[in-house]
Amino acid sequence: MQLERIEIVGFRGIQRLSIGFDEITTLLGENTWGKSSLLDALCIALPHNGQLYPFQIQDFHVNYALSQPQTQHIQIVTQWRTQHKSEHLSARYRRLKPIWIDSDHADNDKNSDSEDTKSFLFQISAIRNEHKVSTHYQFLDWEGNVLAIHDCEQLALELSRLHPVIRLRDARRLHQQNEEVIFSDDNDKEKIERRVNNTYRRLSAMPGHVNKAELKSTINAMQHLIDHYFSFQNQPKQNPREARDGLFSGLSESINPNKDSLIHLLKSNKNHQSKLLLMGLLNAYFQAKGAADISQSARPIMILEDPESRLHPTNLLKSWELLQMIPMQKIVTTNSGILLSAVPFFSIRRLVRQSDKTVALSIPHHLLSHDELRRISFHIRFHRPNALFARSWLLVEGETEFWLFNELAKVCGYQLANEGIQLVEFAQSGLKSLIKVAKALKIDWHVVTDGDAAGNKYATTVRSLLEQDLEQHRLTELPDKDIENFLYHHGFEKFFRDLINIPIDQPVSAKKVINRVLKKHAKPDVALSIAEYCEQQGIEQIPQLLRRILKRVITMANGNN
Repeated sequence: MQLERIEIVGFRGIQRLSIGFDEITTLLGENTWGKSSLLDALCIALPHNGQLYPFQIQDFHVNYALSQPQTQHIQIVTQWRTQHKSEHLSARYRRLKPIWIDSDHADNDKNSDSEDTKSFLFQISAIRNEHKVSTHYQFLDWEGNVLAIHDCEQLALELSRLHPVIRLRDARRLHQQNEEVIFSDDNDKEKIERRVNNTYRRLSAMPGHVNKAELKSTINAMQHLIDHYFSFQNQPKQNPREARDGLFSGLSESINPNKDSLIHLLKSNKNHQSKLLLMGLLNAYFQAKGAADISQSARPIMILEDPESRLHPTNLLKSWELLQMIPMQKIVTTNSGILLSAVPFFSIRRLVRQSDKTVALSIPHHLLSHDELRRISFHIRFHRPNALFARSWLLVEGETEFWLFNELAKVCGYQLANEGIQLVEFAQSGLKSLIKVAKALKIDWHVVTDGDAAGNKYATTVRSLLEQDLEQHRLTELPDKDIENFLYHHGFEKFFRDLINIPIDQPVSAKKVINRVLKKHAKPDVALSIAEYCEQQGIEQIPQLLRRILKRVITMANGNN
């Protein structure tokens, strides 16, 4: 069974949010846009300590931007679905029998066997009456009606026992948690957890004080913990695109997410660093669960907050490979472009705060063709993953524009990266696919095209994707065949001639001058020289059209702040 969706209303930093989950879900979002509140809601809905959470007054949302009073109602609804036929009949779920409902066929485009699956909706709500807060646990049907079930709180506890949320915070906070864990029982499992904890802490603080025999003994003992906590396998996903997408979607066919993969790593892998990373990962898991007893029948949901903290990029990618071996549903938050290039492309959920709600945006599986997916993966996921964090894209055709706009922005007093603007060349990555991705993730965009035949085709592509947008908001066509000719005819003729020592009064065509300049100097060098020239001559030297383009994208980015 898998958590499929959560809907939140009026909770802490979230006014309203609905977000779907996959086996791996990667959350992106700026500060104060609701990531922490979302993770808090999941921990409250599925506590790993076996205690239901009573809402407090401070849990109710306040919209400070609109000076609205604190809400009087909180609602958190989680939606679940079995992953294969008859899963709900297994002994593990026998106590949940009263809550199952038939899966919602109209809402399901992932599972072709939806008629054989079961679902349920679990709701936690709170009502505030002055200084008193009442908390309610209920199960719903698809229309939102409360099911007539006697012991909802006991069923809620059973659900959290089977699918507890284990929240691994970043490395800077893990060390604070280590001191708080108190083992209550003196059984073999907790002895091994204590040994792993002690060994890992000593390795972190005094690596030379851990001898090889102790390290080997601890690594061998970890097999017992892997058998206990990860002694299950996820059902293979019936997604026909997986084999076809492969590398492009971020999925690795070589990684089998089950405990046997982890044990194989411990037994046969010669990479000592991988074993130490695995020890650190398991130790973080033990510290996150604390003294709670996670049974072998449980299928935890793991939350990993910013796993890139204090990890070298190489170790970060190794750690991610290990994380994929753990056979449980995972929710990852990250601000790392390196990690973003490794996660499944379709797992990305971009949180964007709007005036009345927070929306979770993703790339629909049917949006991109196989060729478009390959292009986006190569030019964005692998080469410019930070573009997926941007507020707006300035899409330019070639290398000169890429360098030129970035440097001219500095002359105008802008730092594009600081404003959340990413320059993206589209000539090879495909303009249409880039605009599709930007629209799906609500990243604002503006395209600058040349005035030649190829530029006219790009402009036609933009117009075909405008929908309700104004053309001037999304497209600028240069009045000349390319950026070099545009600059030559808008105040830079003398500059170009000086680069190749041709006097201004010597009759040489613009085409010949530009060709000779580009033959003698690389395009980036020319662009940087133009920016330096503008800096010396003043901002008025920059053609008005280029200044208008920069102003437009800055306004876009500020509008998404």
